[in-house]
Amino acid sequence: KKAHIFHLNFTRRGNQRCIAVHRSRELTHICLYLFICQSQSLKGMQNFRASGDYDNDCSAPLTALCTQPEQVIKGGTNIVQCHILNDKRHILTKDSNNSVAFWDVLKACKGEDLGKVDFDEEIKKRFKMVYVPNWFSVDLKTGMLTITLDESDCFAAWVAAKDACFTSPDGSDPKLNLGGLLLQALLEFWPRTHINPMEEEEIELNHVNGEQESRIQKGNGYFQVPPHTPVIFGEAGGRTLFRLLCRDSGGETESTLLNETVPQWVIDITVDKNMPKFNKLPFYLQPHSSSGAKTLKKDRLSASDMLQVRKVMEHVYEKIINLDTESQTTSSSANDKPGEQEKEEDVAVMAEEKIELMCLDQLLDPNMDLRTVKHFIWKSGGDLTVHYRQKTSDLHLIC
Repeated sequence: KKAHIFHLNFTRRGNQRCIAVHRSRELTHICLYLFICQSQSLKGMQNFRASGDYDNDCSAPLTALCTQPEQVIKGGTNIVQCHILNDKRHILTKDSNNSVAFWDVLKACKGEDLGKVDFDEEIKKRFKMVYVPNWFSVDLKTGMLTITLDESDCFAAWVAAKDACFTSPDGSDPKLNLGGLLLQALLEFWPRTHINPMEEEEIELNHVNGEQESRIQKGNGYFQVPPHTPVIFGEAGGRTLFRLLCRDSGGETESTLLNETVPQWVIDITVDKNMPKFNKLPFYLQPHSSSGAKTLKKDRLSASDMLQVRKVMEHVYEKIINLDTESQTTSSSANDKPGEQEKEEDVAVMAEEKIELMCLDQLLDPNMDLRTVKHFIWKSGGDLTVHYRQKTSDLHLIC
């Protein structure tokens, strides 16, 4: 049956070792782990009696030979509470020992142990006024973070590379899909996901020359997840189809089973490298009532929901304000006609100096994107409406 759900577990590393592995008769993937703490040793076993050494006389009261343990093997703490931060990448957790930790879902690892701090205060401290759509779900049934990726919303979250603290070799700021990045990282050891950027003619030439190919591209090019991360493929109803560790996907048997199990929507991203389309957000752009400008025809605009307010400001500056200025005067100097010879960087600077955008009479931060404006300021159904105006004698943008 087709797999619909994709899980990964965050495991605790450190003073643990595997003392037993259960393998099925034909499959080589690990089905069961048993762990004990390797930093403790058992002592004081000299008072142990073997079965058969006890007599049957129960008339005399029995005295315990040992009233206190020589050593205690402590179990690991369980995560009992979690909160997904609104960047939809990081999670704060509190365990059964009241210790708080900071996790990175995208990199499938713990970012920081914060100790016994106030959980609610830590949430407030890390709040950012940014909106990112939900792209995963989380539960704590195992005592660990279990992240579930589902086809219905896995690719809902796009972010700019710089906002995710990633850099590109060419210095650009591409848009990245969080779910797509994670899927590519989880399956980067699977040979089927590896691509060769060379042309076929170059590959054939290298083979003729006996050169070893070393330009295979793996993963997403930005980060790796811990190789020991457990991954589970399952059906929508909850039945597990296949489970393995990330690093094991390169094995011959695991690779074959992945070919039979991985659903097409994961293949599209990890093998075919077909990233989903950007999310579009419709909105209206109108002059603010205080600007004195004539109300424009209410045309419905559409843009990526990640479009920053400053880009809308640039649009107003170039396409609305400059056009109005040019139509009203023919004697202004080149300096009075910004946009004629200006570079893109100059237009951005001029737009921020002269334009303001507002939503419901609240001034917008140029760094905000449209989806954040709609979620935190507009807060209602229907299409977003953004207003603009010039600053003082210039134009101000208002949403």
